[in-house]
Parts: sequence; structure tokens; C-alpha cells
Amino acid sequence: MKMRLLFCLCIMLASATPIVPTSAQQGARVALVIGNANYPDAPLTAPTQDARTLAEELRRSGFEVDLKENLGKEDMQRAVDAFTAKIRSGMAALFYFSGYGMQAARQTYLIPINGQVWSEADLRRDGFSVDSLLSEMNRKGARVKIVIIDAARRNPFERRFRAAAAGLAAVDAPQGSLTMYSAAPGKLVPETSGGNNPFMGELVNQIRSPNLTAEEAFNRTRVGVSRASNNEQVPWVASSLVEEFYFGTTRQAGPSTVPAAPASPAPRASPPSASPAPPASPPSSPSAAPPPAAATRESLQKDYKAGDVFSDCDGCGEMVVVPAGSFDMGSSAEYENPPHRVTFAKPFAIGRYEVTFEQWDRCVEEKGYRPVINVSWDDAKAFTVWLSQKTGQTYRLPSEAEWEYAARAGTTTPYWWGREIGSRQGNCRECNTGSGQQTSPAGSYKANPFGLYDVAGNAAEWVEDCWNDNYRGAPKDGSAWTAGQCRLHVLRGGAYDSPAKAVRSTARFRYDSDVRYPANGFRVVRELQ
Repeated sequence: MKMRLLFCLCIMLASATPIVPTSAQQGARVALVIGNANYPDAPLTAPTQDARTLAEELRRSGFEVDLKENLGKEDMQRAVDAFTAKIRSGMAALFYFSGYGMQAARQTYLIPINGQVWSEADLRRDGFSVDSLLSEMNRKGARVKIVIIDAARRNPFERRFRAAAAGLAAVDAPQGSLTMYSAAPGKLVPETSGGNNPFMGELVNQIRSPNLTAEEAFNRTRVGVSRASNNEQVPWVASSLVEEFYFGTTRQAGPSTVPAAPASPAPRASPPSASPAPPASPPSSPSAAPPPAAATRESLQKDYKAGDVFSDCDGCGEMVVVPAGSFDMGSSAEYENPPHRVTFAKPFAIGRYEVTFEQWDRCVEEKGYRPVINVSWDDAKAFTVWLSQKTGQTYRLPSEAEWEYAARAGTTTPYWWGREIGSRQGNCRECNTGSGQQTSPAGSYKANPFGLYDVAGNAAEWVEDCWNDNYRGAPKDGSAWTAGQCRLHVLRGGAYDSPAKAVRSTARFRYDSDVRYPANGFRVVRELQ
């Protein structure tokens, strides 16, 4: 099965108290639902029926719905203007579009039925930018902004100019937004022969489910559609919500706890993600975790040596043993100085790959139901808690020093393979990989000398350390630096959309601890006994 990078959160549930609806939950709700099917060159079958189905469900959920079908450019503009004119401060506003969509210059454009698209300039002229719509919803004061786009179809327009990229582009959403695409950015889904497509059917089923937040309903939709399609269609969810929002009735549930994951202060600048919510069915408490399996007990006693590859359970992911030793960490560059000697007194094991969707599926099945596409530092910490309880071992995020030591693998050049970025050594904007500005399957490129994959690009990786502007005062023993600007945590390795200089072994970045971003992931460390 094709492995995709995963970013996930597992939540543990305790006792029971009622959840009080938020102001957005109690306030007015408006929605614009558009189904465009009658395109002259390539008519569709599903959009109008899907739009009617969703509109009916939203009305049941208390939305004032404006349902529109087969809109040309002028009618679509009037509908959007009327929708945004209704938005008042504190409202919940939802926009749905089904039809054809395209991306250009990293923005998604929705196409009216009379759109004349022969070039990128035509697309910007006749199309409707999702980013611009979200910005306008935010400007009008919508507290909760929900956008659902089912437009990742192969369409006749993209064949007219070579610069067109497949599928849709990830959205740059303002705070308080929840966005869902019927397929991941850059991917396409087939048009059904008639009736509602699988995406809409699953979405409506989840919206109807009681006791689910909107984010949980969307994430369940993602899992349901991907499983039903054998991972050929994987919907995409991006959230910067700062409160829970329910389509229907709220749950009676207890205060959720994320063991060992510290509470995150208010974000610095980037939009924060929604607060963690408990799963639909409470799992056992942390104290009731089952004892390690026989294979795990054996691994506790094993004397691992450098280079060994092992896994503590089926689906837990492979770990590579990194030897004890010393190295010079950092460089003379800004934020990477001063170079300093770090010594590891004992070996440790680190994930051979970044955490994947396959591992998340097991997390979903066993310990709750809250998958995320983009992952915050808090999410990554919660995953390590779940994995530790599952295996009986101590899993955690790597320290920044452990990450760089493992990524360098004994080398001293900017990249572990040499001084130049070269070609097809990793997945980044200037890596010449042809990945189409998206993540590649785990392990697509050559491993470094320690046997680790994707330490340069693909997904930026969270580490344990708080952010500091330089290394003055940093630990010399390889442990995490837990003092400094702890609203922010460090990311290493760069991502698929990073320039070449950002995937150097010494490059480091910061991000708000509770913010999810599509390019951010992680790998884990397992302490050796």
C-alpha cells in the first residue's frame, strides 16, 4: 500500500461532565451551497444532487442555507456577495462548492459553468479564489469559517495550458477556519456515474452523527472515504479552529486529558488549531493499559547495537539504533550558532521513517478517533504517549541534538550526501524530484549512513526543544533544551515546499506549539534499556 505521511493525535478520556456550547454554537449560522454540473464541454452528474443533499442536512442543523445550481460567473459572484453580506461578527459561516476547480500559483480557483479558461490569466479572471473567499469571511467577522470543496476532478480546462497542475492547492486559512477537500491537494477523484458520490454520502452520515464536533465529523469522513476507496481517494482536512463547533447536538462527556502533553500557551502569530476533543467512545484509562506483549518483553532484554533495525509491535514503525558518540552541532549561520560539541553517552533508537498514515490507522482503531492531516507539536507529543502505552517502552520526540546527530550520520557537509543539493536526494522545492510540491511516500529516497530516510525535506519534523535564537547555553549532553520561548518549538529537516538551504542538516525553524500546518510532521525516539 502506498504510504503517505501522517500527522495524528490520540486522545485519552476520563470522567463525565457536560460540554457547554460555544458562542458560535449558539449563534446564527449561514451557508452558501453551490452545485455546478452543466458545463458545456464536460457536464457532470453528481454536483447538483450533492448540493441538495448537503443543503437539506445543513437546514436541519440550524443553518440559513442559500442553495444555488449551475451558476455562471455573474450569478456566482452575486451569490457570493449576498452570502458574505449576511455574515455578522460571531456567526458561523459555511461555503460548499461542487463542480470543477483548478490550482494556479498555489491558489485554488472554482470555475463557473461559463468559465472560459485557456490560460492562468483566464483562470484568475473567471475563477473564484478559495483563499480570497476565506479572507472575506474572516473580514466580515465570522467566528467559525467552514469551507467544503468537492472539485478535484479531471477537467477539460487543465488540458488547454501546460502550466496547469493537477487537483487543488492547499488553502492558506485564517484563524477559526475548518477546510475540507474531497481529495488531497494535487490529487484527483473520479466522477461517479450518477447520484451522490462516496464523499458526500460519508460526509452527511458523519454530520448527522450526534456528539461529534465538526472537525471530528470531517476527520471521520476522511477515514471512511479513504478506507472505502482502498486509499485511492483521501480527503484533506485543515483546521485552525480555536473552539469546538457542532453541527448537531453536543456530547455529554468528561474533561479530556492528553497524558504528558503540556498545555500550550497562546500562539505567537500563526493561527492555532482546535483544542483536542475526546473520542466518540471512551477508551480505557492510561492506568489500564495492557502489559507489553511477549515480543515487547523480549525487546526490553535485548542488547541492541548500532545499526540494528527493530519494531516493538506490528505497525509501530521501524526503529534504527544510533551509536553513542560526539559531534559538532550547528554552524555559523543565523539561528544555528555557535557550533558546539555535543556528546551522547549511550545509544538511542530513532524512527527509520517519519510517522505514516499506516501507523495512524492503528492509533485510530485502538485509542480514539481524532486523525489530523497536519500535525502540531502537541499532537506529536500525544502520539508518543499512546505509543509508549501500547508497547510498554519509552517513546518520545527526539531532542534537537539527537535529530541533528542522527541526520548528519557522521558527516560534516551541509547535506549528508555532500555540499550541493544535487538531484533526487530528497523532496524539497529545489530537489528536482518531480514530486509536484507534495509529500512523497515514506522511504522514496536513499537512506543516510545511519539508515534514516527523509531527513532532508518531505515533512518538517518536530523535536522536543523549546525555541532559542541561538545555541548559547544549550545542553552539551544531547538532551532537549526545555527553557526558552516554549510557546514555540523547533522544527528540523525542512519540507517538500522548502528551498534547498532549508533542508541542510543544521537548518532549524520554529512554529507555534499548538498550530497544525500541512508540511509539519515528526519521527519518534525510543529509549534503550
